[in-house]
Amino acid sequence: MSDEFDLDVLAESFSEFLEGEWPKEKAIAYERSDQSYDADLWSAMAGLGWTALTAPEAEGGLGLGTAAAAHLHAALGAAVTPTPMLGTLLATTLLGATGAEGARGLLAGIIDGSLRVAVAEPNAVPVQTDGKTISGTARDLLDAPGANLLLVRIALAGQPGWVAIDADAPGVSIHRYTLADTTRSLGDVTLDNVQIGEGRLIRPTAGAALDDLLTRQACVAIAADSLGGGEAVLKITIEYMKVREQFGRLIGSFQALKHRVADHHAALVGARELVLNAATIPDDDDGALLAALSTKAHVAAVTADIARDCIQLHGGVGFTSEFSPHLYLKRAKLNEALYGTRTAILDRVADMLEAA
Repeated sequence: MSDEFDLDVLAESFSEFLEGEWPKEKAIAYERSDQSYDADLWSAMAGLGWTALTAPEAEGGLGLGTAAAAHLHAALGAAVTPTPMLGTLLATTLLGATGAEGARGLLAGIIDGSLRVAVAEPNAVPVQTDGKTISGTARDLLDAPGANLLLVRIALAGQPGWVAIDADAPGVSIHRYTLADTTRSLGDVTLDNVQIGEGRLIRPTAGAALDDLLTRQACVAIAADSLGGGEAVLKITIEYMKVREQFGRLIGSFQALKHRVADHHAALVGARELVLNAATIPDDDDGALLAALSTKAHVAAVTADIARDCIQLHGGVGFTSEFSPHLYLKRAKLNEALYGTRTAILDRVADMLEAA
């Protein structure tokens, strides 16, 4: 059995499970809740081993790579699931890059799903620390309000690193922001003389290379999430156009609307190839980060445009909370901003190409 076939089967299993456990009715109902994640869905996903997907086999994980993670995130985007899986992917990579004994203990909790992790972006402003206590604010941590473990970017004696902090530790407070995309949460983490536990100070030796790897994995995952959402919302829209009548005809029979749908389909075919290419480039390839950044910038923008037009193709009901297209648009717009806006990413891509 080839690796490609294995990944296709894996991707199908992701989709089949989520179609049964998280149908659109649940996604629509969840938007009216005030939760930061869905605990039952998270527990079920962990039970299936999804939280162990990319963790090293030596630590009890499945040892699969970025391509497998991309398939998972595409399925999560298609189902608009409220689960903190991106933090799991990044924390697994970050903790696996250090030989600290404390990191191994944290990995075990991530693998079994008992730890939900919020990870600061590698380019986040670091919080200063003396290595024993830490005070300051880590801003805009994705999924921080629902996390029980925080991986905060730090500077110690002028050198970058990370520190793992329990969300309920004394001196930790999290301010949650209200987002239009209710499937995810964002928060500022304020640290007031928080004690750094034994083995919780993480000083990876890889340095900038690890930062690039984390950024690459995040961009691929976000692009895949956007792709899954774009494909799902277009499918929903086509199904609606096959039953909605206007002027005595199915709107799916109108040539102008057919052309719009065809353009969206063609754009998604190209987006899928970009995501698959970015996900399968080896981590140590010089072009891996460039491909991931470019793919994230393009795919996130394309799928946001598609989701916006799919609302219009639904007509007036597309703007109501009873239908799901708005969920995809909100998620797509947040994806555009995560790990760099389109403008910021393209500026970085230009700098990388100029330096090459």
